[in-house]
Amino acid sequence: MAAHTLHVEAQKWQSQGNELIVAAKKMALLMAEMSRLVRGEGGSKRDLIDCAKRIAKESEEVTRLSKEVAMKCTDKRMRTTLLQVCEKIPTVATQLKILSTVKATMLGAHALGPDGEVDPEGTKEDVEATEMLIGNAQNLMHAVKETVRAAEAASIRIRTDSGLMMRWARKLPWYMA
Repeated sequence: MAAHTLHVEAQKWQSQGNELIVAAKKMALLMAEMSRLVRGEGGSKRDLIDCAKRIAKESEEVTRLSKEVAMKCTDKRMRTTLLQVCEKIPTVATQLKILSTVKATMLGAHALGPDGEVDPEGTKEDVEATEMLIGNAQNLMHAVKETVRAAEAASIRIRTDSGLMMRWARKLPWYMA
């Protein structure tokens, strides 16, 4: 769900000439991959951890690019808003890496009780870990979506001679294409 909402937001814009949109689209695809891994549809624990690390890496790129836009923005209020929004991303991305590592180590670790039977508490812990991971992923995608919107608004107030070129071109809706 989180991957889908970010993907829908990023799909509104053309990627060409806009590195921020490219990074947001990569994050949405990686988040969809992580969702597949969490559901147990292939992959290993290592794949889950690696996917979280790649998402965190892309989130660093989104943060870097949005800060670059903010520093070039001439409107103080828009700059402040963009910096506040993108400030959330590194914290939530770090939490995602930690939670995915914990989730990966817990996967199936508590499924069997001491007598060899399925332990319902173990599966409850797995469910809780999955819910925390999903909640964190949704928070990260929401922060990135807000950052994309704030960066688009702030980019209107960037001087053309600042050296920053970021093209914000909306895609045509499907019924007009």
